[in-house]
Amino acid sequence: MITITPATARDVPDLLSMIRKLCAFHGDPCHMGLADTQTRLIDGPLTTLIARASGAAAGYAVLEPRWRPMNTGDLLDIAHLFVEEPLRGRGIGKALIKAARDHASQAAACHLTIGTAPDNPSAAAAYRAMGFEEINSQPGPRFSIPLSAEPRCGSR
Repeated sequence: MITITPATARDVPDLLSMIRKLCAFHGDPCHMGLADTQTRLIDGPLTTLIARASGAAAGYAVLEPRWRPMNTGDLLDIAHLFVEEPLRGRGIGKALIKAARDHASQAAACHLTIGTAPDNPSAAAAYRAMGFEEINSQPGPRFSIPLSAEPRCGSR
């Protein structure tokens, strides 16, 4: 069974472990420690969602408030999305994105955005299948989905 909840201080070690795996996957150095993870992902302006499968950490999503002059209304960006490798292909990423979309709607955001590496066409296809539209004006690929038809939200 998959559960997705807002991350808390008790999730920090699991989050740091997954962050390090994501950094390693991309060949990036990881300078995060437990204190940085707590400060940035739990105490700061970011929202972190953690997925658990049978109680074990399975993935996470980090939402970041963004402002861009080409956007009208507030938006949240899924800045990080990670699923543990042995659990990929089981709908955990999709569930994290749905939870992120629900959170963004509850936060009255106008849009939810996400990006992927140019060499990850399967992620791009998955985002399109979930209703995200490609943003052609930004380097990417980047995708956006409107969350509200309120006049304050306008277009992306």
